[in-house]
Amino acid sequence: MRVLSLFEASHRANIAKRTLERLISIGEGPATIHLSARRVGVLESDLESWLLSRRKAPPGEKKAEALEAAPA
Repeated sequence: MRVLSLFEASHRANIAKRTLERLISIGEGPATIHLSARRVGVLESDLESWLLSRRKAPPGEKKAEALEAAPA
């Protein structure tokens, strides 16, 4: 279990630190850990889960999954 600073987390997510802070403040960012009164971090696993939750399937992927799941 590794705790990332907001700078490290934003770098891994390829977004600006301020954008990550804004997403967290409106409840749309990854879960945070308050390390002290002025220090906030993000668990590496929480950041990865959050990034995967924001994944959008490419066009055609949903159709392929539906065809595979359809009974023969």
